[in-house]
Amino acid sequence: MSTVGTRCSTNNIEFDPHCGAIHFASEVCYESSIVEQSTRVSVSSMNQFFEYCRFQMPPRRSLTEAELVRREFVERAETSGGKLFGCWRSVVGLGLARDEGIAITSWPTEDLARGASVLDGAEHHVLEATVRPKNDLEPQFPGIGVFRWFDVPAADWEAFRDISDAAWPNMEEVFDVNICGFWRSLDVAPPQSKTLLLTRYADFSEWEASRWWNNNPESAAQPSMSRFQARNDMIEATVAYPALQIRASNSTQPAR
Repeated sequence: MSTVGTRCSTNNIEFDPHCGAIHFASEVCYESSIVEQSTRVSVSSMNQFFEYCRFQMPPRRSLTEAELVRREFVERAETSGGKLFGCWRSVVGLGLARDEGIAITSWPTEDLARGASVLDGAEHHVLEATVRPKNDLEPQFPGIGVFRWFDVPAADWEAFRDISDAAWPNMEEVFDVNICGFWRSLDVAPPQSKTLLLTRYADFSEWEASRWWNNNPESAAQPSMSRFQARNDMIEATVAYPALQIRASNSTQPAR
């Protein structure tokens, strides 16, 4: 698998031992992406480009200063011309390590997304919105967010996107779930592709109930489950990370 989007900083990212704050580099360099522009979403009112950042924190900070962590990512995005889409913390070490988190930020251009300050030791991906999300507002659904990565041959990507998009309305109608994002990585070159799906589930039992292998042909969810079963044949590899969204305590943003 080939990747681009090399990013570097002139200053390392350090944790302040006195307050545990995350310090971001102020200068970065990047290479342009290699994915064709065919995945563009024709919605001029939303930011089209996103960044996935899987980051680490000092021990137990996500439990004691979660909102401060979120605010630091808000400031990081706004300083560079973007905005926070959401910030999540580990479900006590399930999938993500206890002191890991995930931040998704949105940007009006790919250059701005690649120009954001780099967090030392973090995993970064520059992404492009496809059929979801419908806007770049922060999701406001209660429950568990599951970040799922898919490796799919680039030749099959459009079919993979379309069958997913066709399945979701039935899935969202039958189960207490919301599809919050479906992004294609701009850092992975054909003949491969990498896609990030963000789904909100009411709880883990809802996740289990919405698996295609747990539904019989008479189920009300059969229109979506049959598509997911067919989609499975396109997937070369997949991994998922459950996480809990960190919300602003004074948030007045309407639910999506």
